[in-house]
Amino acid sequence: MRTGPIILVTLALAGCQGHQSVNVPTRPSRQPSALPATAPSDARPLALLDQDPVALRDMRVRLLEASGGEVIRELRLEHALQTQLDRESIEITDAAIEAEEARLLAELDDDRDVALRLLQNIRDAQGLGPARYRSLLWRNAALRALVQPHVAVDEDAMRLVWEISHGPKVRVRVIAVSSFSRAAAIAEQLEQGAPFDRLAVDWSTDPSRDRGGLLDVFSTADPSFPTALRQAIDELESGEHTNPVLLGDRYVVALLEERLPADAVTFDSIQGELQTRTRLSQERLLMQEEAYRLRNEPSMRLFDETLEASYLATDPERPSP
Repeated sequence: MRTGPIILVTLALAGCQGHQSVNVPTRPSRQPSALPATAPSDARPLALLDQDPVALRDMRVRLLEASGGEVIRELRLEHALQTQLDRESIEITDAAIEAEEARLLAELDDDRDVALRLLQNIRDAQGLGPARYRSLLWRNAALRALVQPHVAVDEDAMRLVWEISHGPKVRVRVIAVSSFSRAAAIAEQLEQGAPFDRLAVDWSTDPSRDRGGLLDVFSTADPSFPTALRQAIDELESGEHTNPVLLGDRYVVALLEERLPADAVTFDSIQGELQTRTRLSQERLLMQEEAYRLRNEPSMRLFDETLEASYLATDPERPSP
């Protein structure tokens, strides 16, 4: 199974989060094929509990609480994307949407059957039914179409992709916390011999906490990782940790476990493959930037308190307590 970034599953779904991510749905009025075949009326029974009917109106508030914020955020991005597509006279075809799924499957695994199973697992975990999944693919296709004029593949870019993939790498653990005082206290405990993995489990807000803060191996040449963190890690010897590093609204303490040497794959031996990978890499980065740029367009007013609460609660940029 491949472990590369599945950028467009996350970016399109939940906005830009973590160090690599994008998802993207369809505007209902422009892309009716992305909608369910039937839209139930408020009163039509959707289920029976014994002999008592349950209608959409009975579920509305709970549905808004559960997913309203994510859905309105998706619709807002779709509206902004469609406006930009119209401005540039670009149409997203069924073929473009199918190509997004093919790219996603190819990135998940070389074996199509395995890739399909992994994709289904992702869809199940992220609540992607047929409508939201097609919308995600549409958003990715729209972003890809919009960034094409800005993609430039040259030798410098290809060499960077080669270095990230085949050059030296690092194995790192991280602890992310919301305050400098907490990060400084953690660094002091590490100096006194406290185990890094235990402190990560106890204090880190990063998803890696369940693995004792362990990240997948990566190259410090990879620009998708924060520059300040890469620079701090480059100054370490194996077994050393950084001082608190400010990354956005978080402070991170990182431990360098080991440096891994480059492999034997030469630049000249894979130039053709590198050209394709470099294009995809640049597209990913530009698509993330475009989604981030458009994330708060168009202007929006929320009239339902439950929807507004859900929207604010699912804001990926809201500060943690």
